[in-house]
Amino acid sequence: MCGSHATAEEIKEQVKSFLQDHLKLTLSEEKTRITHARTEEAFFLGTILTIGNGGEAKVVQQTTSKGKTIKRRSTGWATIMKAPIKKLLKRLNERGFCTGTGEPTAKGLWTSLDADQIIQLYSSVNRGLQNYYRFVDNWKHLARIQYVLKFSLAKTLAQKYKLSVPQIFQRFGKDLSILLKGKGGKADRNVCFYLNQDWTKNKLAFQTGGHNDIDVIRTLVRLRTRSKLGKPCCVCGETEAQIEMHHVRHIRKLSHKRGATGFNRLLRAMNRKQVPVCSDCHRKIHRGEYDGLKLSNLVYVPR
Repeated sequence: MCGSHATAEEIKEQVKSFLQDHLKLTLSEEKTRITHARTEEAFFLGTILTIGNGGEAKVVQQTTSKGKTIKRRSTGWATIMKAPIKKLLKRLNERGFCTGTGEPTAKGLWTSLDADQIIQLYSSVNRGLQNYYRFVDNWKHLARIQYVLKFSLAKTLAQKYKLSVPQIFQRFGKDLSILLKGKGGKADRNVCFYLNQDWTKNKLAFQTGGHNDIDVIRTLVRLRTRSKLGKPCCVCGETEAQIEMHHVRHIRKLSHKRGATGFNRLLRAMNRKQVPVCSDCHRKIHRGEYDGLKLSNLVYVPR
């Protein structure tokens, strides 16, 4: 808005009173700020908003959402929207993808998952961030985020298979992909890390594009078979602690002469090779303290 700081404060108080009196809502003083658009930055919905630095008026060409090219006068005071790269790196650090300085690190908790699950999880993070920030003016800086996720994935796979990072790229290729086989050993589908190659700014990205090319059936199958890291512990029901996946590969390879024992017997009864458990229960499982556990003793049976 245009006006004095006092006018802005008055409008803010009126909005605050309206929310309180009519909608029974409380205005967050921490998130509601009044800033000078030309000299300060505003942070809204994860995006940094500023106003251009002025300059001489000039005529520029712009493509509308309908694909029509028009000419408009630019005075240098257009709104600039940027992705908070430093905050995104800090968030990735908190989630275990990189160090505080942005150096990619292995995500150890995911090493117990299958390689295709790990790749899909990393792809979902990278694709989600890029889909959200496709319209920003510093779009090409998202390449830094993609770099961190790509090499964090490589280091996670290296830790899983006890290989070096160059060996991982040699094994899975530059795009970190894996070919899954179906029944009869035939190729089923190729799972690869989502790598964006187009870093051209597109401020109208959120107004265009569609999802008509998405295979809904395949998407539902993938969602159904994905890891359940977001679920509570199936042994004790804990939701606040760190949830890990107890993953046993050799269950499906056991012969009829060598039966599963202890907690592995439960996994075979549920026809599962992994279940979500908290860190305390995970340690007890590996110590063999759940040998006598029955299906009825579980908080819930993960499906």
